[in-house]
Amino acid sequence: MDYEFWNDIHSRGGIPAVKNALEELAERGSPEDVDSAMDLACRVIEDDTARLQARADQAEARLRMLTDEAREVERQVDAHAEAEGVARAPEA
Repeated sequence: MDYEFWNDIHSRGGIPAVKNALEELAERGSPEDVDSAMDLACRVIEDDTARLQARADQAEARLRMLTDEAREVERQVDAHAEAEGVARAPEA
């Protein structure tokens, strides 16, 4: 049982699948095997959590960038409307 083994279990069924596999191993495996498996399984879960957090951080950064761009476009539209003497209707 290596990292890929636990990663495969986690990718197929998430933490509940990993927990079930560890419980089954605890019933028939040696304490050393269980400890090693728990370390690998925890590392898989930690890596996946870090990956998800990185994706969330990227999404937040993209949202901030798009929000800033939208504000700039709105500012430009307002400036253009003022230059043309046209007032924009207030937002609801």
